Amino acid sequence: MRLKYVVITAVALLVTGSLANALSAPARNPLPLQNPLVEKNFYFLSLLQRQEALRSALFADPELKSIAAARGHFMAQAIHTCRKNVSCMLKSLSWTDEEIRRASLAIRAVYKNDAALRRAVSTELPASGMYVLYQNLPGEDLAAYAWEDAARGLNNIVSVYGNGAPPRYPRIDSISVDPKSTDFQDHVFNLLNKVSASAAQKLFFEPTLSAAIELLKENHRDEAARFEPLQNGENRAALRAIPSIPWQKYPYSFILVPGWGPEVPNVALSKEGHAVTAMAAERFHAGKAPLILVSGGFVHPSQTKYAEAIEMKKVLVDEFHVPEEAIIIDPHARHTTTNMRNAARLIYRYGVPMDKKALVVTGESQLNVIVSRAFAERCQREQGYVPYKNMKQLSDTDAEFNPTIESLQVDAMDPLDP
Repeated sequence: MRLKYVVITAVALLVTGSLANALSAPARNPLPLQNPLVEKNFYFLSLLQRQEALRSALFADPELKSIAAARGHFMAQAIHTCRKNVSCMLKSLSWTDEEIRRASLAIRAVYKNDAALRRAVSTELPASGMYVLYQNLPGEDLAAYAWEDAARGLNNIVSVYGNGAPPRYPRIDSISVDPKSTDFQDHVFNLLNKVSASAAQKLFFEPTLSAAIELLKENHRDEAARFEPLQNGENRAALRAIPSIPWQKYPYSFILVPGWGPEVPNVALSKEGHAVTAMAAERFHAGKAPLILVSGGFVHPSQTKYAEAIEMKKVLVDEFHVPEEAIIIDPHARHTTTNMRNAARLIYRYGVPMDKKALVVTGESQLNVIVSRAFAERCQREQGYVPYKNMKQLSDTDAEFNPTIESLQVDAMDPLDP
């Protein structure tokens, strides 16, 4: 029902004008991240945690208090009855559809009665851009949908990185430990004890949130937080240089280089990755664009110690003499879909013109995928939108496009790169 409502609203906006123009504009600057693993996956929950007025309003709500008490009881019961059964223990941390629905209705009620929540939903959530697909809906819907997305994202982490269920891309995103091992059983038991002991003093969602983050860390799946905040580290030089760029001198705003990771362990950059990096450097030195955006995380092979974007940046600087201030890195993308999405996010946040076309440069086989209708359909299916528009193939290796603002929408079902 929710997706139908969002689609109908989007269609109505398209009738009266473009969706991008109808949306309230999120902030054109990087989000400040104090706890990236939580904030990038569950921005709404982190907002509820860190504002005392919001915490107080949620604690005072009788329905949320009842939900929290029942869940605390289930956790305590699981500690006594599920000692050697990881699935049984983790079941007490997962949210049922009925619990999600009850909490959603309660949040709507708090929104109606509490000025602090209405203010946060009307100002801070739109400014974040994390729920850009929802933010032109009524405020109580925005709050409820943000919660529902988060709850299902929490369940997904518990299922994949606790029970070992297959993720969206099992080959590279699966659990890293043996869920049947005695060590992991002990870890989950101790984790359940820890979150259960403090549950009475926590918000209704916090025990599962704490457990989910710990499960990611136990699996060495903190990829989403690595190198953050980017604006203070690897992208600092480029972010400082962007305001002085004379955009009218260039046909494109930036050159996107999607990752082309090696499949062999202990290889930093594949020969294909090196080749597409060289092509991007050639376009840069020819004056096609003032920036190169290299995109690719710790992906191939699974649990590699190399981030594709970092390795491509090294090659650009050391071999092809591209200045650091002309390079933006995205060290988080794990798929071609998120290469495109994350590029749009960074470009928007860093103040690069969104209405100026960008250039994507890669090998022929990958470019054929990117310009295909099937790829747009895959983006729509996995992300709920297409992160680009006006895609046009220029050659076997080059295509132009415009990034889209919808790309800011968080994907809580992809915790390694939400």
